[in-house]
Amino acid sequence: MNEPDHDPERVPDTVLDELMVAFSKEDTPPEKGYDFDDPSIDRLLGLGEAEAIAATDDESDVDDPDLEGDDIEVAVVAEPDAEPASAAPTAAPSSPELPRKTIVIDHEEVPDAVYLDDDEPGERSTVVIGDLDDGPATQPAPNAGSAGGGMDPRIRARRIANRRAEGRRRLIWVSVASAIVLLVVAAIAVVASPIFDVREVEVQGAVYTDPEVLAEVIASIEGEPVLLVDTGAAETALQAVPWVERARVRTDFPHTVRIDIRERRPVATFQGADGRFRVIDVEGRVLDVIDGIPIAYPLIIGDNPDTERGQFAGAPYASAGQLVLALPPDVRAITNSIGVDVTNGALTLMLESPDDDDPAEIEVRLGDDSQLDDKLARLLYQMRNGDGLSGVCSLDVSTAEMGSVPGC
Repeated sequence: MNEPDHDPERVPDTVLDELMVAFSKEDTPPEKGYDFDDPSIDRLLGLGEAEAIAATDDESDVDDPDLEGDDIEVAVVAEPDAEPASAAPTAAPSSPELPRKTIVIDHEEVPDAVYLDDDEPGERSTVVIGDLDDGPATQPAPNAGSAGGGMDPRIRARRIANRRAEGRRRLIWVSVASAIVLLVVAAIAVVASPIFDVREVEVQGAVYTDPEVLAEVIASIEGEPVLLVDTGAAETALQAVPWVERARVRTDFPHTVRIDIRERRPVATFQGADGRFRVIDVEGRVLDVIDGIPIAYPLIIGDNPDTERGQFAGAPYASAGQLVLALPPDVRAITNSIGVDVTNGALTLMLESPDDDDPAEIEVRLGDDSQLDDKLARLLYQMRNGDGLSGVCSLDVSTAEMGSVPGC
């Protein structure tokens, strides 16, 4: 038998020699014996299952008595798909991989214990804890070795139930919000209807308040829905009147609005260069400008300005207003006028003479508006002791050392 040509796949001669010795009928020394069932021989020859079968066939041919041992040439022909002899030994086949079961635990509810305890013996499970609603990016890929490669029907049912519950909750919230909006709209529609309009306006405290302004405010309120009356705007319009110190507008459901006005207190009057009289309060604010002299208030004499309504005449006139409020009743009863020096703020009182035969007035000098109570106390002491103001032409009470000038 001619030796076939095997380039790199040719079996080495040493291997053939070993095979010849192994298949020889002669007794082989013990140290040369071989166990043909030993897998190491197959690994030594680089044989797989196919090569092992071929080697067995070759062994049966060698044992044929019709063939002479000297003419036998043993050759190992590799299968077309077989690995070369020089290749690394084939690794022993591993045991088949057990199917892997995927268990997903939703974030909303803890799964039943049966999910983790019903695995068959030998099965492996993959437990995934996460949010099922995050989309496919967070879902674990099915294990290729698991049966069907799908999700447990109980997990799928729980997932569907959770989504339905979430949908119901959203529907409830939307329904509640819609109901609230409808109630608000209905309430506004009711209160804005003519059913609850303003039919009566009650005004208190308006004595000197400009009647035209008050009439405009009342007209803007009447007929309006009582709950939509702009009370702030009405109060601002009324407090712009010089006589009004404070105005309060309140609604009384269902058809009434009440206006409460507190007016400023007039204390004195003075005549301007234009011949018209100004009525002022304790702060020197001009409350009104009239043509005739108002006899109900003490008259301030001097070089008085033509101050307009709502403006302040100045600090000296505010001091005169404080003096009027501080006058004792006995002094006020005999006071004819109050003098004001606009240059230094000095105040004087012009009093009636107690002598019927002397028509001249008594001048009382007070100085500035400091310590008015002490100065007026000295004046009362002079009036109530001795002859009082009889025969007195001038009296200075601006200091503790009171001085008087007898008959002028």
